[in-house]
Amino acid sequence: MASKTAWMLRGTGKMVHSIPASTIQPASAEVSSESGFEVLCGYNWHEDEKTISVPGGPPKWAPLPLPATLSPNSDHRNMDQVTTQVPVHPFEPVFQAMSITNPDMRLDEVDIIVNRNSLRKLLDFVSGKQQYAFRMDLHMVKDTLFICRRERNFGSLVHGPHDPGFGHSFEDAFTKTEEELKSSGGHHRVIRYRLGQLNCIVRFEVDAYYEDSDESNSASTSPQALEDAINLMAHLDLNQAPPQSAMKGATMVVRRGTFVSSSKLAEIKLGKSAGAIPQLWFGRTPHLLTGKHDGGVVNSTRHTHEGLRFGEWEADNQDKLRKLVSLLAELKRVVSKTQGKAAILLCRHKGAPLQIFEAKNGIRVLPADILAKHWDLRELKGNQE
Repeated sequence: MASKTAWMLRGTGKMVHSIPASTIQPASAEVSSESGFEVLCGYNWHEDEKTISVPGGPPKWAPLPLPATLSPNSDHRNMDQVTTQVPVHPFEPVFQAMSITNPDMRLDEVDIIVNRNSLRKLLDFVSGKQQYAFRMDLHMVKDTLFICRRERNFGSLVHGPHDPGFGHSFEDAFTKTEEELKSSGGHHRVIRYRLGQLNCIVRFEVDAYYEDSDESNSASTSPQALEDAINLMAHLDLNQAPPQSAMKGATMVVRRGTFVSSSKLAEIKLGKSAGAIPQLWFGRTPHLLTGKHDGGVVNSTRHTHEGLRFGEWEADNQDKLRKLVSLLAELKRVVSKTQGKAAILLCRHKGAPLQIFEAKNGIRVLPADILAKHWDLRELKGNQE
């Protein structure tokens, strides 16, 4: 067991804090998705080059005639593609995309910047359902906490060597990608919403979009939020030159793709789909597309509008969601007092507390020019070195 988790200790200094799940109390503010969200950017990552397409777009759900036979997953898909390609600054592509869609946005009032996957893990932790060891890297920029996902091996097959599964093959076979985006490895969406009292920016990957013939069911969030998102992406200045970063190796931006409304976004699951709602909820993704198979032969598919159940789910899980808010606020407090305002969070096994260590490497979470563009760091000059 020690050898499997030894990588998690790389770059750790002394332990500065420990948080057992049993000590976390619910925050006082209600957690609800009713207030909607704001789309900040969307992009597709191109695997063969450090390039993103903005606004990009997810593939369209295009089911095959049934029954349909799938090949087992054969590719070593990255569990976190962007982190693999940009290891030093995992969130840098987000800000390169925002340089097109929201170039002047100030983020001084943002509390948390995080991947959806990390929110799901932390929710499982506060709920007592956490199953596996994990690591996250934590950085404070002024009053904003970055939570960066870290994995041992992003190139591993999700299902493991003995059971390669058919999930990725199902996604590929039952979707159709826009021609100019076929060289990309996935569509990423970045949204902002309130999680209780916290102002959060969340990045997540989108499996597909679903064309719903019943337009009356197409809106799972506030119409104003969706309209703002559509206007944001539809009115990109195509004549403006893409940003040129002075930093060697930075992500390059190309204007490609067609913005897809958030009301059409979907997750795809093959086999069991129980427990999918947290993933959908954190990404404000309304549609769930599922398939059943026998040995790789798909015999049925189903669409459900899970966005209509968000209110019910958050009511049933209100205590856990409020505990998540308390945990995020506690992480902010701890990291803001940690040397260098950078830390490493570990959960070593099921039932273990979260341990927070000083970070030895001192690497910025973002290049200095991006930090200065989106945060007022004048009073903190020198602290991000």
